[in-house]
Amino acid sequence: MNLGQMLIVVCAMTLLGLLSLRTNSSIIQANQVQNNSEFGVTAVSLATSIVEEAMGTMFDSSVGDTVSPEVDTSISKLTAPGSLGHSGAESFRGTKPGTSDFNDFDDFHNLFLVYKSDHPRDTAKTTGSDYEFIVPGIRSKYYVRAKVTYVNISNLNSTSSVRTWHKKIVVTVSTPYPKIGTTAQQIQDSLSRTLVFPAVMSYWN
Repeated sequence: MNLGQMLIVVCAMTLLGLLSLRTNSSIIQANQVQNNSEFGVTAVSLATSIVEEAMGTMFDSSVGDTVSPEVDTSISKLTAPGSLGHSGAESFRGTKPGTSDFNDFDDFHNLFLVYKSDHPRDTAKTTGSDYEFIVPGIRSKYYVRAKVTYVNISNLNSTSSVRTWHKKIVVTVSTPYPKIGTTAQQIQDSLSRTLVFPAVMSYWN
């Protein structure tokens, strides 16, 4: 093999190496786009489901209290801001034995749900979760958290420390992300795998 042939072989190997790198990069990017798209669709579906379920309940437990119908005019009858949440006699969809389903909007406060696959690696319960749903074929765990606060109609982005006729639920959906790369890359991965979905319920009297 002469020098010219050697140069041709070297050039061919170099081009093959560059092509392989570009192909691998394209495959990784395609997988990343697919994963992000899948997360977006699933996260929106889960968040919408929780918000619609919450919006289908009463504004406050006192609204359904026939003993104190004056709630229509007395805001002091509403649940205190520091007491938002469900009682021990209630659980999400009545999943815990001996409990009833949530019946008012702020029962969803501090709710923490986990959706996961039936793979053996996902059998362990997530610390702090209220309930875990098994979804065969799901490719990642999904953490769904809800917060409910009082808000003022003039500024829905801030929390009110006093009772108002408006409550906001914020549902956050996220998935675990690989803790690799720099801190900045990890933060970016975390943000790309987090969806925040707010909704406001008002009581008009």
